[in-house]
Amino acid sequence: MAHRIMSVDDSEIAQEFIRAALSDIGYENLVSFLNPLEAFEALSSGQETADLILVDVMMPEIDGVELCARIRGVKDLVDTPIIMLTSRTDMETLNHAFLAGANDYVTKPFNRIELQARMRSCLRLKSELDRRHSGGGHRRAPRVPVAEMTEVLNNKAGFQAALQAVPAAVHHRFGLTVFRVVGLHEAADRTPSESAEIYGSIGGLLGAVPVPARDIFCHWDKDLFCLATLDATEDSMRRTAQTFIDAVSQVRLSYRESWAKIPLALCATLVLPGKLPPASALGQGIAAAERFANTAGPGIQVTSPVAVGN
Repeated sequence: MAHRIMSVDDSEIAQEFIRAALSDIGYENLVSFLNPLEAFEALSSGQETADLILVDVMMPEIDGVELCARIRGVKDLVDTPIIMLTSRTDMETLNHAFLAGANDYVTKPFNRIELQARMRSCLRLKSELDRRHSGGGHRRAPRVPVAEMTEVLNNKAGFQAALQAVPAAVHHRFGLTVFRVVGLHEAADRTPSESAEIYGSIGGLLGAVPVPARDIFCHWDKDLFCLATLDATEDSMRRTAQTFIDAVSQVRLSYRESWAKIPLALCATLVLPGKLPPASALGQGIAAAERFANTAGPGIQVTSPVAVGN
């Protein structure tokens, strides 16, 4: 059965563009809402269902971040993937979106191939969560995923599913490390295949770094890589992060931009274990990693996740 997609955007022009874009990539089963409150009422009442929800950030009455938070407050919608569509690139807004429960975001005007890739990733996440929740005649209490971790190596959807499956009683046991490549300029004149080759080379180096079997490593997006660690301390996270950084520096990777040869390095943001759900803490870690890479360059920084409003 075709996936049911919901689009929530107050612009009729944007809705037409979304409908055309989704049709081009094979998603015909679409329901659209111009009013976010009406969309929430339809979802929460069961009048409408969705396998994935696309939400614009800037909307009247309530914005997309608030709508995301309200959707996550409905028990039956906790696992429904949400992708934010935004023309804003400030990480503070995106951080709040992740904390509210968003799974991913696409910046407007979006590339259709990129949107398709992110939608497929989120739909795989939903399938993985549904698979874990279906345990025959009765539902078991969730447990820390250990044996399954090798199944989700380098899989963003699986990484998200594993973090979301962690029960609240053990949130304090999970540390996260967000790695970002330093030296890659967004405005550089690189073809998509050249960028993919760079990411693949770095991913291959990082994927070869030995970590405990119960840890999870994945290529999150472009120049971002993530590691989830069980029973981590700051010292152990620092040592592991340095191992990853050294794996890149020792190879002396570089790429050519115009006439210059640009060296590539790695920086690491350690998100220490706390009370926040790991999936929410990851959003803060990604935001901190973006700021750190843009200002400090290679190295390690430490951050502790905080609840919204703190």
